[in-house]
Amino acid sequence: MSEKCKGTGLRIAVYRCPKCFETVEIFSDEKKATCTHCGSKILVATAYKCMEWCASAGACMKKTVKRQVKKASKAGK
Repeated sequence: MSEKCKGTGLRIAVYRCPKCFETVEIFSDEKKATCTHCGSKILVATAYKCMEWCASAGACMKKTVKRQVKKASKAGK
């Protein structure tokens, strides 16, 4: 979802945090933001915007999360 910010002409886009998958609003003039849930830095280029429009996003993200959990558990050993 993207809205126009009243008064500035900027656009607001909703992204998903690549780490915790919480939603984060980022203005069109920003290249990065900080997730208010987990505190990680979110770069617009790496944020999961596809969650907004892709019908397969849920299944895709489920695979991504499983992969990240597996990778993290291997790194922790």
